[in-house]
Amino acid sequence: MASDHPVFTRAYGVLAGLGERAGLGDLRRRVLAPARGRLLIIGLGPGHDLDHLPDSVTSVVALEPSESMRAAARGRVAATVRRGVQVEVVDAMAEAIPLPDDSVDAVLVAYVLCSVEDPAAALVEIRRILRPDGTLHVLEHVRARPRSLIRVIQAAVAPAWPRLAGGCRVDRDTGALLEGAGFDLSEITRTSLVTLPPVAPTLVGVARVGGPNVGQVAPPRQSGV
Repeated sequence: MASDHPVFTRAYGVLAGLGERAGLGDLRRRVLAPARGRLLIIGLGPGHDLDHLPDSVTSVVALEPSESMRAAARGRVAATVRRGVQVEVVDAMAEAIPLPDDSVDAVLVAYVLCSVEDPAAALVEIRRILRPDGTLHVLEHVRARPRSLIRVIQAAVAPAWPRLAGGCRVDRDTGALLEGAGFDLSEITRTSLVTLPPVAPTLVGVARVGGPNVGQVAPPRQSGV
């Protein structure tokens, strides 16, 4: 079980709320729009993802190992249930998802793979529980390009950043991890959010298991970088 950090939970809740109003809410809605059926959310946090579920999502399983984050999300969980969507919140880690093989139609990773202790193991688990025709919905900040100013900034803050940001690794190469796990990234766009430079480079879109490009996946499409 992960350590709980109530102070970080409160600070993150404030930042997440500001981010929702500054455009992250629109990105969450865009990333989730194609989701359908049973959705697994990796890292529920304060629950903002629940505010942007499309009507095609019929039920949600949400992993959240932090007790204080689960408490922060209770209001949004209750509101989602009142809208007729079943929500089950589970105290579990992404590296050991307590679900059967091929049991969900869609998975959301939104600002979470940066803080997972073993992201490669988490992606193996995501592939295991995702149905063959399922979708992985991605909204993740990533390592900046070599020799860019933001990459220099990331390198400078990387040693201290996890202690300040709940275990977040500011320079994780999540795109390479997704490719290595066998996901086709041809529907993923790379963009840049200007709100906070160390976490500005961002992958947005839908990844799929297999497909004709696996093994030779093209880099994410560029937009606004």
